[in-house]
Amino acid sequence: MKKRTFLKTLLTSLMLFSVAACDDGGAGAASTKVVKISSVVAPTHPSTIALKEVFKPMIESKTQGKYQIDIYDSGQLGDEKQSFDYTRQGIVDMSVLGTVMWSEVPKMSVPDFPFLFRDIAHARKIYQGEVGQEIATSFEQTQPIKFLAWMPNGARVFSSSKALSSPDQFKGQKMRMPNNPIHVKVAELLGANVAIMGLGEVFTALEQGVVDGQDNPLSTFVQQGFYSVNKNIYETNHMISSLELLVNANFWNGLTEEEKAIFNEAAKATSDKSWDLYQESIEADKKLIQEHGGVITTPSEADLKVLIEKMQPLYADLYKKYDWAEALVDKVRNTQ
Repeated sequence: MKKRTFLKTLLTSLMLFSVAACDDGGAGAASTKVVKISSVVAPTHPSTIALKEVFKPMIESKTQGKYQIDIYDSGQLGDEKQSFDYTRQGIVDMSVLGTVMWSEVPKMSVPDFPFLFRDIAHARKIYQGEVGQEIATSFEQTQPIKFLAWMPNGARVFSSSKALSSPDQFKGQKMRMPNNPIHVKVAELLGANVAIMGLGEVFTALEQGVVDGQDNPLSTFVQQGFYSVNKNIYETNHMISSLELLVNANFWNGLTEEEKAIFNEAAKATSDKSWDLYQESIEADKKLIQEHGGVITTPSEADLKVLIEKMQPLYADLYKKYDWAEALVDKVRNTQ
């Protein structure tokens, strides 16, 4: 395991060195600035598709080739934490990642608040609206990064190799959760036993029965092939998580006002495209899962109330910890 980790780190370092070496676009294109975007999600993810189909052509066309956008998906340039650090340091110019910075920027934990959003359309309105801007501003106040846009990571659902179609069936099940205290607390409040592990370990853990289940967006469930080892999906949509399009502050401050306007315009269009693609992908993901023998259960209204009620101790802790949390949650829930 240590050898594989070392080799992966070495390969990433070599790739970053190689990318940096050709940053000027080659001797024949000295006027072209290569803009490196590190994305932690797959090439089939809505955000990656939107970057390639919208962001890249808009920037390159509207700046008349002054900027060349190179997109490295699937964590080629590092995982979430590494990509975030590389963006802060200017090793890469831009990144697409989740809320890995929540411990440093508390308001970035809001996307992980359980059952905060009514549905995906509501989440999109919040992220792309006033609340999203408030969170982004809080982020920019403490980080050497410009926050460009919110994109969807997906509505998280639970899955298990055991029966899972009601709140009481969580009890005693061993659930893999990411290393995030809110996520862990959610599973514990539902009655599950928690195993913390990285995403790359999950398939094998499910296959070997080390854990019974996990939670992730359906898109991740499909991309990771979990449907072959977990057949029961409980469509709780308990978190509608986000990805953020970020740019190094020094790079951003080096742009002209006209160029900043172009990047902002492209970022907004990319955000819209990614949300459109994500919303369109949900039924296709469900169909694929069902074709592979998966059973998807949507909580009844009564069961949803039970699930939400079980989260109240977590919200009490969050309100005690963050003096802004209750007002922000009220703002989100009161947004129509």
